[in-house]
Amino acid sequence: MKNDKFFLKYGPWALVTGGASGIGAEFCGQLAARGINILIVDVQKKKMESFARELSGKHGIKVKTVVADLASPGFLGKVSSAAKGLEINLLVNNAGYGSVGDFMETDPGEMERTISVNCRAPMLLCRKFAGPMIKRKNGGIIFIASTAAYTATPRVANYSATKAYNLVLGESLWYELKKHGVDAMSFAPGATNTPAFHTVNSRIENVPGMPYMETGPTVSDALDALGKGPSAIAGRANRFFTFIMTRFISRKRAALLVGKNTLLLYPDESN
Repeated sequence: MKNDKFFLKYGPWALVTGGASGIGAEFCGQLAARGINILIVDVQKKKMESFARELSGKHGIKVKTVVADLASPGFLGKVSSAAKGLEINLLVNNAGYGSVGDFMETDPGEMERTISVNCRAPMLLCRKFAGPMIKRKNGGIIFIASTAAYTATPRVANYSATKAYNLVLGESLWYELKKHGVDAMSFAPGATNTPAFHTVNSRIENVPGMPYMETGPTVSDALDALGKGPSAIAGRANRFFTFIMTRFISRKRAALLVGKNTLLLYPDESN
């Protein structure tokens, strides 16, 4: 594994935010299976440490952990200290945060936290770790966007707006960094079977035909796409849905259609 092209390009260390569960944990597992050492950043201390032992024992790799809240002003210092001396050649900006509800009824503090975790943190981590990658003329950066980044998404408006930031930032850095040998990419999962997805009272069965993926195929799609273009979308059904919504439907119609579906997915309990 340590002699294959992926390892040589993106090893020996990967930093994965939100790596203790869900899509982040799947990234850690699939990267570990490729022989890459992992630095996990998460707020779930016990879960993260248990998972780190599991990864190390199963794959024979090194795993470091750091408890850091990406919404806190000083998180970067904690992450930088944990990463000192490590050749981080792959950064996976996976951690995400969001709340459900009409924009004017959502706590502004919750919205600020969403922006901090989803936008400010990836930007700062990229600024920190892209520099050494540029000097080595090697490495990769993945920004986890969402299919919600491609259209208006009522009832999760602030969250989808932050994911649009990830989409545009990743695609822009693909162009800027490729001349330095660094692969940047934005990657958009759709509805995915993770603990976080279910904590927001999701009702996937209420939305006929909505694509729904497991974490394994989602992450496999992301790693397969890295280095091949500025952005990618998980799964054929998600790609088809996004193509139709962005190419053949007006933005007004898309907002109306997605708004209707998100109301089914995230019902307004006040009514």
